[in-house]
Amino acid sequence: MPPRPVGPELPERLVRVYFRLLLPLIAAAVLSIIPELTGGLHPLAASFAGMLAFFAVLHLLRPGWSEGVRLGFALSFLIFLAVLILEPQGLRVRAAYKGLIVHLLLLLVPLNVLTWHLLFSDRPRWGQMLSLVLVGMGTLAATRWEDIAATRLTTSALLLAVSLVTHFFGGAVVDLHRRMREEERRARQDPLTGLGNRLAFAETCAQTQTAGVLAVLDIDHFKAVNDRLGHEAGDRVLREVADRLRGGLGKDAVLFRWGGEEFVAVLPGWAVAEAAQVLESVRGDIAAHSFGEGERITLSVGLCPYDPARGLAPAFTQADAALRRAKDAGRDRLVTAPAA
Repeated sequence: MPPRPVGPELPERLVRVYFRLLLPLIAAAVLSIIPELTGGLHPLAASFAGMLAFFAVLHLLRPGWSEGVRLGFALSFLIFLAVLILEPQGLRVRAAYKGLIVHLLLLLVPLNVLTWHLLFSDRPRWGQMLSLVLVGMGTLAATRWEDIAATRLTTSALLLAVSLVTHFFGGAVVDLHRRMREEERRARQDPLTGLGNRLAFAETCAQTQTAGVLAVLDIDHFKAVNDRLGHEAGDRVLREVADRLRGGLGKDAVLFRWGGEEFVAVLPGWAVAEAAQVLESVRGDIAAHSFGEGERITLSVGLCPYDPARGLAPAFTQADAALRRAKDAGRDRLVTAPAA
């Protein structure tokens, strides 16, 4: 598929705010508030603040986290919650301030429920499972601390309600974003071949920053294929040609179906001689292939190098003119145009 528009996705933007702004603030608050509550800095509080600071710095240095690192962050947070559940007396928090722990949980648990949905937006089931575990453990921790604080079980019920609402809201946001991305992908994709369409080509034109080669390819006498075998057979030919272009040109090529039986290949970083050699090989492979019922087809190709400073439009015009020359010269050949 052609590249998407430049810019981070919505979940990534929100996750950046969490890790680069909120986590450092929470870590600083823990380091400043806990000593006031306990009369000293408890090792658990220091460890928790250190964990938050570590992951904040890690996200700043390496924003594209692997699944393992994301799971490590979530599990680290759950471990601290488990300690709050199992050892409430061992933290030695002053009695007058124990209720504040519950209010801190009321802030942190729903915030992390939403963040985990976004953090695992590419693995929504993981996000849902981890968020539900967080809701359960957070509610249990709040209940334990409310018992200790001799208060009514109202804040923990509120935490449960807010966390569940946040859980379903986070899931809905991720699902909506996934649907929007799917619609965007479809808007840029030719439904028959899976290649990019003209909209995708226009976006590639706007984003290209590396010099390379542009090729315009056309199936020779394609109308005759439709007339002899029917349009369904013609569609199969188009899909097979697209597949062979993908396989022959490799992952660095950005491919588009321009319309009908015409294709466009953008080859960033390629030299003209290299592109001509590879395209000749692909053209020969397609000519030697039998496309059902013994049908043989050929390709005509127009080739032109491009300069990103001038954009792809001038190169497309030149390559299209070279394609017409290839057609006029008898088809089944490649013609190279001078640099646009």
